[in-house]
Amino acid sequence: MRVIAGQWKGRRLLGPSGKDVRPTTDRVKEAMFNLLARTVSGSMVLDVCCGSGGLGIEALSRGAEHAVFIDVSRASLGLTRRNLENCGADRSRWTLVSRDALTYLQSGVILGEQGPLLLLCDPPYGSPVADACLGLGAELLRRTGFRGAVVEMGARAGAVAAGNAPWEFRRYGRTRLAILRPKGQGVTHD
Repeated sequence: MRVIAGQWKGRRLLGPSGKDVRPTTDRVKEAMFNLLARTVSGSMVLDVCCGSGGLGIEALSRGAEHAVFIDVSRASLGLTRRNLENCGADRSRWTLVSRDALTYLQSGVILGEQGPLLLLCDPPYGSPVADACLGLGAELLRRTGFRGAVVEMGARAGAVAAGNAPWEFRRYGRTRLAILRPKGQGVTHD
């Protein structure tokens, strides 16, 4: 795992031990950030189910203002902290939140966040967290400052509950991305 672009380009990130955390591959991360290119700079990023922090760190490297890393696993948050420190990330630009992702999403905290919001969610495949993120789509679109959302899931996942929002789905090998952008910020082709 490495940072693909930005101020920490090429920096190696510590990965998880064991099989509890499945980091986003470099190929999928690169595709994701190509799709988000114009929305990252200056945004406040929520990295839900952050694992080792790769998505939020990539966003910070590319100019995000602040990243909030949410995970229920203290080991994952510890690994995220080490990766942020190894990159030299300014402590004022990131926050770690130890909380169950589903509870966090259902609490409505996301909709109350201030500023330009970018949601990145990479939950364990098959968990209900992906559907919870997709179900927030219509509310996110109504939120002032919403810049976009990407939810990662297994390519073989069954039908997903996308709610009343215009999510676009793309497949990259064993991974499927759901992308949501406000009107006028159509998804670019990669």
